[in-house]
Amino acid sequence: MPNDSVAVRLIDDWSSSLLESDLVYYLLLLPALVPALIVFHFFIWLELLTANSDYICTIDDVNEAVGDHLKESVRDLSDEKARLACEKLLLYLHKGNPPVVERHTGPTTKRLEQTVDMAAESQNFDDLQSIWKVTSREAPTIVDKKKLAKAENKTAMKTEQRALAELTAGTIKKKPEATATASQAPIREINAKNSNARDVKLESVDISIGTKQLLSCADITMAYGRKYGLVGRNGIGKTTLLKMISSGQLKIPVGIRMLSVEQEVDGDETPVIEAVLSSDVKRQQMLEKEKQLQAKLNKEGIDDREKNRYGEELHKLYAEMETLQLDKAPAKASSILYGLGFTPDEQKKPTKEFSGGWRMRVALARALFIQPDLLLLDEPTNHLDMRAVYWLESYLQTWEGTILTVSHDRKFLNTICTDIVHLHTRRLEHYKGNYDQFEKTMTEKLTQQQREYEAQQQLRAHTQEFIDKFRYNAKRASMVQSRIKMLEKLPVLLSVELESQINFRFPECEVLGNPVLMLDDVSFKYTPDSTFIFRKLNLGTHAQSRICIVGENGAGKTTLLKLLLGEHEPSVGLRTANRRLRIGHFTQHHVDILDMEISAIELLVKNHPGQTQEDYRACLGRFGLIGDMALQSIDTLSGGQKSRLAFANIAMAKPNYLILDEPTNHLDVETVEALGKALNEFNGGVVLVSHDEKLIELVCKELWVCKDRMVANLEGGLDEYRKQVYKQLQLTA
Repeated sequence: MPNDSVAVRLIDDWSSSLLESDLVYYLLLLPALVPALIVFHFFIWLELLTANSDYICTIDDVNEAVGDHLKESVRDLSDEKARLACEKLLLYLHKGNPPVVERHTGPTTKRLEQTVDMAAESQNFDDLQSIWKVTSREAPTIVDKKKLAKAENKTAMKTEQRALAELTAGTIKKKPEATATASQAPIREINAKNSNARDVKLESVDISIGTKQLLSCADITMAYGRKYGLVGRNGIGKTTLLKMISSGQLKIPVGIRMLSVEQEVDGDETPVIEAVLSSDVKRQQMLEKEKQLQAKLNKEGIDDREKNRYGEELHKLYAEMETLQLDKAPAKASSILYGLGFTPDEQKKPTKEFSGGWRMRVALARALFIQPDLLLLDEPTNHLDMRAVYWLESYLQTWEGTILTVSHDRKFLNTICTDIVHLHTRRLEHYKGNYDQFEKTMTEKLTQQQREYEAQQQLRAHTQEFIDKFRYNAKRASMVQSRIKMLEKLPVLLSVELESQINFRFPECEVLGNPVLMLDDVSFKYTPDSTFIFRKLNLGTHAQSRICIVGENGAGKTTLLKLLLGEHEPSVGLRTANRRLRIGHFTQHHVDILDMEISAIELLVKNHPGQTQEDYRACLGRFGLIGDMALQSIDTLSGGQKSRLAFANIAMAKPNYLILDEPTNHLDVETVEALGKALNEFNGGVVLVSHDEKLIELVCKELWVCKDRMVANLEGGLDEYRKQVYKQLQLTA
């Protein structure tokens, strides 16, 4: 700013000439003195700038400097009037002669009269001026960062609006889906003296889907007989890793029998128990050979020599079958099926009569019956009731082979796992112990790793400071060199990459008056000729209920939910509901009702039209679907991400009551806990069917048990129910 005397003189001169122009009209409208003084200072600055430099001040410069201040200070001042005031100010600054700015249509070149010595020119520091000072009309234009940011925001907004319009119209083009690829280092020959021949070691594993890399130079070693739990966030690649191993893209040592439980068995006329027995290929071959030998022995016209030869072969076959205990195979298969929930009568029924969840149990029973060296299980507790989960835990504890399982059930992982493999940041880390021990060890490890990283960074900074200070000191040259070598030898430590916190949030809702849902003397059966599923139910829920429904499969848990939803009319009795009740329903088969060909945002636009792009994005973000996940095809999402989408779809309807059927299927352990916290914070009511003990402990205040066509509120809650189930398993063992 100029000194006081110069400023006073400029204000006096400027004011006297200003009164002769129309600009005084605008300044008289200023509502306060402070904004006017700000404008005066801009004017004085511009006067000095044009008087003491070659700078050409244009109308855009003046408008940018004082135009916004005029519009903020003068009420109802339009852009056109503000620009007119700036033009009059520009005339005053240039003594009534408006500047003429030459416009160049392209770059110009000038031929030098002689060669210029650039080295000599660079030494003339006296003539150098600040790089921030514009000294020529031909200087390049400086980009205004504020204007650039505004332009970019407008472009982004237009792009979002165009994308939403395309989504609504259904004209968006989808990219071809990428397939997973995997590579690994060659398998080394195993030294029989130092390791078990049935150990599995995969080195330098790389897995990617399109341009997204899931694993990079990862190693995993599985010792025979140990049980490994593969854990990590939803969508990070756990199921893909299992598929790469089971499909053979990742090679395991020759001679190891491997089986993966991924898909349900086909529904056909084959009885359930025969579907399990037929999975043992060697047993089937031996039984077929027995039939052939028996047919040859019973063939007419056979001589004694052939009869003796066939008899000896049959005798050897029987001895081998006795060694393998094939006569006990039907009893073993029946025991496994019963443990997984199939009654003796159901074991004789064709597989086509069972739903997909039950046929998945048949696939699991086949795997347990074969008992391979390496068993791969992807969420084996899905669609199992608590009794079946407890039985499976007990059965796998005595398993002789190696198990690699992906599961969301914390208790299941704690019960069966001897080791945990953590998949994160494109690598695999191995921890001894079950899931609780893994959590404790990982927390301690990350804390120690961060401390080591921070200590090394301080050492590097201190050493580098010494090097920079004495780099050109001849007396300390040796000390500087030793420290440089020390820095070069230090290992490279990376800062701890913490996984983002998972937070779910259901929208606030209207609190209803009690009672909310009532079943009065309700009995139900599907057809007039069928037996009753329930008899004389008297149940009630209030505005903030937290109820969990448990029971064996087939006891009617899902049927009870449909009675509460109103999807089934009671055969006898009455269902009453609050007239303002809005129910959000999560079904355990939610994947079946999703359109796999569209994206997450398209699904919300289709089911809840009329919202803005920001509303759809915000709703998906509340359930962890952010970034490109919102725009990619639903078919490419993981099972857990599809469940999150189902929750977001429910939340868009703003329900005041939630009825959830097996909501934890496909969710990882951290997400289950996030769901439990979100349900606790929800100010409406919650009724859920679940076998996940962690979720039940987090949420439920009442436990309803479905048994013997009745529903009872169990005193003692989950602990009491657990005791009853274990007691029942001991009696049937």
